Amino acid sequence: MLINFIDFERIPKEHNYILNINYEIRKQALLTIRDTGLYSIRYDVFSKGKIVKSEVLNYKLFEEYIKNTISLNLDYNKKYKISFKILDLNSNSYIYDTSLDIEQKSNPYILTGSVKIDKKNYDENDTILKVSIPIYSNIEDTIKLNLRVESNSFIENKLYKFYLTKGENVINFSYDIRKLRLDNYEAQLEISYKKTKLLEKFKFSKTGMLGMTKLEIENVIFALNYLYPNEFMKYLKKNDNDLKKAWDEFWQEKDPTPNTPLNEEKEKFLERYSYVIKNYTRNNKINAMGLIYLKYGPPDYIEKNEINTYNRPYQIWYYESLGLRFVFVDKFGTGDYELAPINWFNDFR
Repeated sequence: MLINFIDFERIPKEHNYILNINYEIRKQALLTIRDTGLYSIRYDVFSKGKIVKSEVLNYKLFEEYIKNTISLNLDYNKKYKISFKILDLNSNSYIYDTSLDIEQKSNPYILTGSVKIDKKNYDENDTILKVSIPIYSNIEDTIKLNLRVESNSFIENKLYKFYLTKGENVINFSYDIRKLRLDNYEAQLEISYKKTKLLEKFKFSKTGMLGMTKLEIENVIFALNYLYPNEFMKYLKKNDNDLKKAWDEFWQEKDPTPNTPLNEEKEKFLERYSYVIKNYTRNNKINAMGLIYLKYGPPDYIEKNEINTYNRPYQIWYYESLGLRFVFVDKFGTGDYELAPINWFNDFR
């Protein structure tokens, strides 16, 4: 990805708020790679169709990436559109173009900013998630803050109380994550005072081996068992279900060139696995196409047909160098392709 919005935060003030857009540009993702790239960023802030602020920032990109922050003072209860473009000055062409819609509502008592957490990914040895949220207050009183954390198999609500002083406040608190399973979580922060309720949301993950959640680990083990039937399970048993040790020993044994730093077999698996997870999963599980891709890699070419006499979309993957072909059929028109018997090939042809 050319540009990554690594942070997007609102800082509340009495009559307006500050919007910070923190971004980074990565050299490796640029369309034209050269030792020094010349790039221009232009952003325009629109309100009611009129430009209220515009700026052009020019860069010479020497390093692998650059980071910068754009700070905007915006009014409450106004709708804004922010246009953000990157121009490659060498070719004079736009290589990134996006826009953001922004509106921050005000209320008589308190104004909140964006939730910040100390990090987005926690490993299985982490115990505490630290939360911070800026609040501008017109009161001196106690507010309630309800934190709701949930995943597909877990829900917890925890109530906090904080005393606000008039003016700028920053609320900091901790949440115990020791009991959480390895999973992706969504959290909602509800701040309430009298009849006022304000909501802020954030996401985080708790991961184990190789920075993966429990479901991701299950998919990796499923993929390994498909490619190397029962082999990885032997290493797990040998190491008393210690995933890290089993993983390291398994790939050490599979290394075709043990005297070199690179394990070609492991790298091939990780490259294919990463592609499969992004492109060939259904309900968070690897589908039939994904399994074939894991085993044989990308096909030499793919034949697709959405309209045919069988009224069933199908794909045929050809591996000419291996003398193989695989037929995948979408039986119910849901986009879920199943591996069909090879004798179906002539029927579809």
